[in-house]
Amino acid sequence: MTERNPSDDHRPDPGPADPDSLVALVPIAWDPQNLELLEAVHPDVWGEPLRQVDQSSPATFVQVGGCDAPIRLDVDEPIAELAQMTATAKQPFTPTEAIQLENHTAIWRFTMTDVSTAPSQRAHAFGRLMATAVEAGAPGVFFPFCVQLHSPRLIKHLAVDLSQPQALINLYVNAWNDDEWMVTRGMTVFGLPELETPVEGGLNNAYFRLMDVAAAMLVQKDAYPDGSRLQLGPHLYTVEQGPQGPQDSMVPICGIYGRLTIAPAP
Repeated sequence: MTERNPSDDHRPDPGPADPDSLVALVPIAWDPQNLELLEAVHPDVWGEPLRQVDQSSPATFVQVGGCDAPIRLDVDEPIAELAQMTATAKQPFTPTEAIQLENHTAIWRFTMTDVSTAPSQRAHAFGRLMATAVEAGAPGVFFPFCVQLHSPRLIKHLAVDLSQPQALINLYVNAWNDDEWMVTRGMTVFGLPELETPVEGGLNNAYFRLMDVAAAMLVQKDAYPDGSRLQLGPHLYTVEQGPQGPQDSMVPICGIYGRLTIAPAP
């Protein structure tokens, strides 16, 4: 929930991304071609198959359970900077996991793009695969689209019920701030506008305000109209077209569907 500081220079560059894609970087320390490990673990965790598809392609594609949207797997070089991001995690890493992050030997990069499948359905299936990866021994998962490194404990906790919008929001949506504004990253992968709100009443209040509105938008599968009035706790807010706050220079793709301002009602 913090704005960029000098330590941010060590964060992996999210690079270009398709706004309709879910992308995860999973550090591993086993044979990067050993997809059979996931195929063995996934049914034990979820009671559903993990299937390789499109065998004619030089790339590797899998499908999770009953979701038809394919997930592509590419093998990348290790990213040493991931080990420097543990302090930014929503739930802490254990000392063993931190050491495993430092010593990972490759990255499994998973990409899921299928505009014919509902964003929440894709996010649910993708989250199940991430849970499988940490059950198999991956020491964390990094989402470039929201610049968030998650610990295995958080992934497992949220995966218990990914049908809950709040679980999907906590998994895929992050927030950053400057002195006056807090802004989300991650709503774009659901095809929805990012959110911003003035930092008033403290960072925690601003953060949970954004997460509550984000979860509500995910439930209704649409953005709030301009001029909507929202009762959040004891306070009343209005929805306005943004941005009114700062631009997201680290992940410019966030906000391709616009940005809404959650402002205190006059």
